[in-house]
Amino acid sequence: MNLETYPLAVLQLRGSHEEMGRQFGEIMNSIGQFEPIFDFYPVMARNLLLGSLPRKNRNALAKGATSLLVNWMVNRMKKNRPSEFSARTKAALSSAGRSPKIEKDLFTMDAFQNSVGLLGMLQVLPELAHISPLKSPQMVPACTSVAVWGDQSKDGKLYHARNFDFPGVEVWDKRPIIVFCTPEKGLRYGYIACRGADVPGITAFNEAGLTIAFHTRFHKKIGFSGLGVIDFGHKIISEARSIQEAVEIAKKHKINSTWGAILTNHKEKGPKAAILETNYGNVDVVYPNLGKDHIVNTNHYQSEKMQEGELMAAPVFYHHCISRYDRAEELLASQKRKGTSIVDLQDILDDSIDFSSGEVRTMGSTIRQITSVKSVVMSVEARKIFISLGTAPTGSGPYIEVPMAWGEPGYKILGLSDTKEKKSKTKLSSSHKKPKTDVGKEEKKDLSIQYYKKAMLINDDPNLGGVEDILSELEKASQISQADPSLLFMQAVLHLESGRFKEASYLLEQAENLESSSFRKQQSQLWLARTQSVLGRPRIADHFYNKILDAKPEFSNAVWKKKAADDKGKYSAKKLKQTSPNFLIVDANEL
Repeated sequence: MNLETYPLAVLQLRGSHEEMGRQFGEIMNSIGQFEPIFDFYPVMARNLLLGSLPRKNRNALAKGATSLLVNWMVNRMKKNRPSEFSARTKAALSSAGRSPKIEKDLFTMDAFQNSVGLLGMLQVLPELAHISPLKSPQMVPACTSVAVWGDQSKDGKLYHARNFDFPGVEVWDKRPIIVFCTPEKGLRYGYIACRGADVPGITAFNEAGLTIAFHTRFHKKIGFSGLGVIDFGHKIISEARSIQEAVEIAKKHKINSTWGAILTNHKEKGPKAAILETNYGNVDVVYPNLGKDHIVNTNHYQSEKMQEGELMAAPVFYHHCISRYDRAEELLASQKRKGTSIVDLQDILDDSIDFSSGEVRTMGSTIRQITSVKSVVMSVEARKIFISLGTAPTGSGPYIEVPMAWGEPGYKILGLSDTKEKKSKTKLSSSHKKPKTDVGKEEKKDLSIQYYKKAMLINDDPNLGGVEDILSELEKASQISQADPSLLFMQAVLHLESGRFKEASYLLEQAENLESSSFRKQQSQLWLARTQSVLGRPRIADHFYNKILDAKPEFSNAVWKKKAADDKGKYSAKKLKQTSPNFLIVDANEL
């Protein structure tokens, strides 16, 4: 695993969409290192879906069936692309020496999200047919955005900070680009992406003052004859001068998948930010509460209208979304008196404290995510972009300041020597508890997340190693972050998968004892009860089952009470061996 990134490339494109596509491809040929994206996209959705299967079941048959489903979806969605956007993509691919057939892979994220709602209905794979708030596919992307303005902003200007959390580690994080587009007609706009990915709209800005960042949502209402997220975002950022115009564009089109886009504009007379939420056929808008001069977006629907039919894509997903949201709100509240600065925003993107416990976590329900592959603070009002040049998790920086300025076609390469804004390494703890890891251990903690990342990459790619190699990396992380129960829990899941139930039980006992979050404690208690049941220790199993069932009712913890009740005091060894680790949200995938 190489910890180095390639320098930032800043591109300038001008002309028709087709001309800008051709320029993009030509620049990619000049600067290189764009090829990995074309290996990544065709298999991304398939691999995300397969990750919920037991390791032994991720075979050729499962891969083939899942690939058929994904290809069917992306091919259907490609047929409805706006012609000018299609021409742009094909021109970029052609000038980069790639087949135009790759165009369909732009819809891979829409396809993954739609798969969550479809697999259960279609019964393509029985193992993947458990789509409900309690049983579902693993590895759901997670993003966090924060926007501040007015009194919340230290200098009064509007800033939009965004972690793009996406399963493109080692590809998206290592090859950053900023692209400025000057079309023949319409607004000048720009976007942040990686080499090879001409994807306007995912994280973008325009000269009228608008910024936009898309976040995953999951909903039952999905479709295939509308706009994909890249084209949806592209239309908004290239046409809308205001938040209202962006909403009107959304209402004129059907959107294939389920999204929550944060929009900001410092020129608005009313609220200067909003969250635009969609499913296939419905659009709603959430504005900040009256008097608020900030907004936060994670991955749960905030509109009551859109919550009808919402899917939680994994048992831990809702807690994960809400914890990140609440933690961001807590940090902003602590900064209200002095105002939130650019460095404060960068620190928020790198925050590793679990809100429900107030403790530092290597990974879990935290704003910093192992799949943070782009971290950026942008301000059209200040005409500045601060983009991280670090590897995932990119919130850790270092950041480089880039002027928001359009120019003649071409490109330039920027390195760390151009950095103006240094990344603060100060950690802000939860107001009600202090983190167990003090500031002096930052370097070691950063090393801990790198071991965790390597474990995740091995888990995702069997060519890199097996279960023992994954365990080895997690054990190295635990040696650094000895008080982190999330690392112990993940090791326990791997031992369950391997049939080493005594070893798993020992680690789960440690995790349960260390954990101060009631949600995560009950997660460990559930798996500990199940393991004790299989070990033939019914009294101990009942003890931990009863701890869950007798605990004070909390909405987020209801999932554990339901699972404990459904187990009826026992579990099977076969089921324990069918678990697999979910590295993104720190959970155990189960059938």
